[in-house]
Amino acid sequence: MYPMKNLVKGIICLSIFLICQQSNAQTPPVREPDMNRPSLFQNLPNKISCRINDLSALLESETGKLVSFSFVNNLNFQGVVSSVASKSDNTLNSVVIRSTNFPGAALSFSRIKKEDGTFSYVGRIISFQHGDAYEISLENGQYYFVKKGFYDLVNE
Repeated sequence: MYPMKNLVKGIICLSIFLICQQSNAQTPPVREPDMNRPSLFQNLPNKISCRINDLSALLESETGKLVSFSFVNNLNFQGVVSSVASKSDNTLNSVVIRSTNFPGAALSFSRIKKEDGTFSYVGRIISFQHGDAYEISLENGQYYFVKKGFYDLVNE
């Protein structure tokens, strides 16, 4: 009875179908891991004893301040404090330090207060231009910097 009405509906449906076929889905591009990144810490050991008291002192630093702590065998980690944060009840304190002697590297370190009043610590030294990093790990009551691959810590 109304042939034009059905024809218009058909053309609209066909147009929507063709537009959907031509448009790309919004999927992010896959970024392949670069396994050939240079190593920043190649001359350093895989496991380094971590001096928690030295790192805890960094939590009291001010943004912009030049700081240093003993890292390994008479080698200091030096850098500039780029951020300091703490929760109002001091259950979490964090600091980020951009290194001046390990190009591109940054130390992020946090102290977490547990419900029983004791503290746990987490942190890492990482550079987004290099293939290796250090992560703080607790082993038998002692904290260590443990060397890891960049892609063991970061998914791109």
